Amino acid sequence: MNKTFEILAPAGTKEAFIGAINAGANAIYLAGKRFGARAYANNFDDDTLIEVIRYAHLRGVLVFIAINTVMFDDEIEDLLAYTDFLVNHDVDAFIVQDLGIISILTKRYPHVEIHASTQVNTHTIEQVKWLKDLGVKRIVMARETPLDVIKQIKKHVDIEIEVFVHGALCVCYSGNCLMSSMIGGRSGNRGECAQPCRLPYALYKNNQRISDQSYLLSTKDLMTLEYMDQLIEAGIDSFKIEGRMRKPEYVIETVRAYRLAVDAYIERKKIDLTQSIWNLKKTFNREFTKGFLFEETPRLLNHDYRPNHMGIPLGTVIGYLQGKAKIKLTEALTINDGYRIIGDPDYGNQVSRILDLEGNLIKEAKPGDIIMLDVAEKIKIGSLVMKTLDYKQELNLAGYLSEHYKLIHLKGSVDAFVGKPLTINITDGTHVIEVKSDFLIEKAAQKPVDRMQLIDQVSKLGNTPFVFESLDVSTDESCFIPLKAINELRRMAIDLLIEKRTSFKKEVVIHKDMQTKTLVIDENKVKWSVKVQTKTQHEVAKKLGFETIYVENVNEMEDVHAIPVLKRIQLKAHEKILGPTLIHDIGHLIDAKEHEIYTDAFFNVTNQYAVSLLFEQGVKRVTLSPELTLERIKTLSNTYQKRFGYQPHLEFEVYGRTDLMITKYCPIAKTFKTQPNCHLCEKNQYYLEDRTNSKFPLIHDGNCNLRILHSKVLNVLGYAQELSSLGITLRIHLTTENEDEAYHVLSQIKQGKLNEGVTAYQPKTMTLGRLLG
Repeated sequence: MNKTFEILAPAGTKEAFIGAINAGANAIYLAGKRFGARAYANNFDDDTLIEVIRYAHLRGVLVFIAINTVMFDDEIEDLLAYTDFLVNHDVDAFIVQDLGIISILTKRYPHVEIHASTQVNTHTIEQVKWLKDLGVKRIVMARETPLDVIKQIKKHVDIEIEVFVHGALCVCYSGNCLMSSMIGGRSGNRGECAQPCRLPYALYKNNQRISDQSYLLSTKDLMTLEYMDQLIEAGIDSFKIEGRMRKPEYVIETVRAYRLAVDAYIERKKIDLTQSIWNLKKTFNREFTKGFLFEETPRLLNHDYRPNHMGIPLGTVIGYLQGKAKIKLTEALTINDGYRIIGDPDYGNQVSRILDLEGNLIKEAKPGDIIMLDVAEKIKIGSLVMKTLDYKQELNLAGYLSEHYKLIHLKGSVDAFVGKPLTINITDGTHVIEVKSDFLIEKAAQKPVDRMQLIDQVSKLGNTPFVFESLDVSTDESCFIPLKAINELRRMAIDLLIEKRTSFKKEVVIHKDMQTKTLVIDENKVKWSVKVQTKTQHEVAKKLGFETIYVENVNEMEDVHAIPVLKRIQLKAHEKILGPTLIHDIGHLIDAKEHEIYTDAFFNVTNQYAVSLLFEQGVKRVTLSPELTLERIKTLSNTYQKRFGYQPHLEFEVYGRTDLMITKYCPIAKTFKTQPNCHLCEKNQYYLEDRTNSKFPLIHDGNCNLRILHSKVLNVLGYAQELSSLGITLRIHLTTENEDEAYHVLSQIKQGKLNEGVTAYQPKTMTLGRLLG
């Protein structure tokens, strides 16, 4: 089997980077100090980036740089200086989210691969085709994409596909989560996610609380080790491990496990993965799930007890006396292991000493032993004890952190004959190097250089990653050769080999012209639009004279004539467009040349380059990201106008409950233990309540995906005049409002009363979103 199945490892530190390579990764993804979706990882400064790219290439490993955040106009110049720097130092690929940046980089660096990040939320054939036409070479699929859909994509589109196989799962479709941004000011689309999905929530049905607070949105960790044969046979090109925030030992253990599974498949070997899975659990797990890739059911996807590392069962507390817990072990325990005793609250520590039942200090204990541990709190008998760190495992993995743990095997030969130049040949199996001395060998008057001396000198590879597997020497053993000359020739050969192995690209091509096509100017600007969820809301908007009305689920309503809103997530059939339409999905851009298409907020448009790209595609109006501040909106509009000579036709939501998440997982189905398509969310109003007693409404999208709305209503009507002066269409978004509520809001706006009565800003129930920062 000749195909290489890439294991793609994360690295947030140099130690993790080296460990991943030594454990068997084919490629590493990482980020610099800016522009990556893990802003709180250590990440790599510029000098270290140069160092690790060269280190990886010397060992035949690729390096991908993540710039998978949305970008603002005032950052583009710095970004391009950064990407120019990386291209000049042989980076292999960029992982990108922002559509505007993708369009720039595919033109600017025609020889460098651009990979569409999972943040692009790609899950259909049409989306993949569109990205390929844009110049993207690889798609990182949305984690929600089932394997059957991936198989169809590989069958119909000639493009590389990358899939997450292990690690943390976002509960929301990637790139569609605004929860951290809108309630805490830390944007997931900017690499700053505060992980509100890992916090406790209670579920409400109408006004009745039906569950205690638990981690209803916290997913288990993905683990597909047992299914690698199916993933390989599906044609997937790259198997991605999540974890740039994880410690090096996690990265090493995970790469080791998946390397073992992939190699076993290639070699047609059957292996027992039990120990590998056990080792993975010890390094980090929130319990494991096979994920949406294998269409896991909600009750098996979520782990509502704990949002962090579970560890493995260590034993049970069978007694407590004077600051000591008596524990019967089911797993070995040693000094420096970590443990947690499950309780309310939990108690955890690192083992500093172990006592036997006689009170004697012991260094370790085996399964079945009864031991005592010092504890600072009273512990309940019967409590489960978990091992959260295995010190011996950590020591074993520490060896992988050596820069010379994994050596490259060479074959070589030396020819040394009187009257001829000294010749050294080396090969790594791919590259062949031959070097010859600039002098002819003379006959020795006294002590000639013998065969063993030549072997000793040429084999001294010192602080390099090379070792000779074999070294053949041919000599007449009557040669006079200074040892210095042998050493210099050896160094020359090794330097040339290093150059061959690290020079992945013959030339650097940077096209700096970013001018796009002349765009068609649309003078028919609309001041107000209304987006509605129900037929009643549509009727109210129509009665009050609003002309531009977008309707969700319009196909399910009789006698409603308005602009349809296509569903945000479409894993199965591609909806047909028959006329003016509001879309969320890049796959529908193929229809923009033939129909009047408007793009919605989840295109995550935050810069003029994304705007101009969409206009090039034929889009008539572009909705801006709700994460833009007023000043950034002004900058975007003004820079676009300077570039093209007219104001872009944009839209921005100024009133309504912002969609914070859309998720394939359903806490309602989880709580009631139902199967997908139970339709419970259509029969009652459900909410999630957080620790501050804020209630987040839950509604469906028509495709059994759950939408989580903001607990507060966005109201930036006080800034409507400034936004309108930029030529921006102002949108009212109705979701949970009944007929009276819809009427009061829309009638006030229609009358121009933007800061009176129900439209007046109320801090307790309303929010300004990110408009002011």
